Amino acid sequence: MSETQSRGHVFVGKKRGTGADDFDGDTVFVAKKSMLNSMATENDPATALASARHEFGEHGGVNMSIEASATFTVMEPKTMCRMFAGELGPDRDFFIYRRHFNPTVLNIGRLMAALKGTEAAYCTASACNITTTFMDIGDLEAVKNAIVEGKTKVLYFESMSNPTLTVANIPELSRIGFEKGTTMVVDNTFALMVLYPARLDANVVLHSISKFINCGVDVITGSFVIFP
Repeated sequence: MSETQSRGHVFVGKKRGTGADDFDGDTVFVAKKSMLNSMATENDPATALASARHEFGEHGGVNMSIEASATFTVMEPKTMCRMFAGELGPDRDFFIYRRHFNPTVLNIGRLMAALKGTEAAYCTASACNITTTFMDIGDLEAVKNAIVEGKTKVLYFESMSNPTLTVANIPELSRIGFEKGTTMVVDNTFALMVLYPARLDANVVLHSISKFINCGVDVITGSFVIFP
């Protein structure tokens, strides 16, 4: 069982386990929504933080357990359909994939919103003031024109894209990158042991360990190799 506390009142919600997916009624959802509204209108950060939903650890710890899984269990197909339709989501403790929402990060965002007096807050990895331009990697001329010499630092693309499986012309993209003075960064996750970007003049090769290497798809991590 997990407890949720707001202004002296305790809301109890079930953690989904090995049984059927639990979304009986709107009790937990209403409790969370009311807390979000109270946080958004609270002027005193200390009071807002004290009023925010508190997540206890899986076994009753005073701190929330760190969620390391990349994917989350869904016991019934109909539940998955409702999740993809947007009917069930993180606001009701339904999670699909870590890249969308992670319970630990979501909780940090909830507390940050309370401290800042906002309705919501999102926690992400550091962006380092990066500006990104998205291009069709198959349009080599457009890619070339988009690179600004002396300003564009990295040409980043997937050797084989997920999920469209578009295959990049690595030799030509490498040539363009070198001519423009950019660093070539290639995500080779979907072409592991099929393509070798390092042999095609890539400077950095990335791989998502969450995919083939991990197999169980229960962690999110990655690796990268840098070439001179």
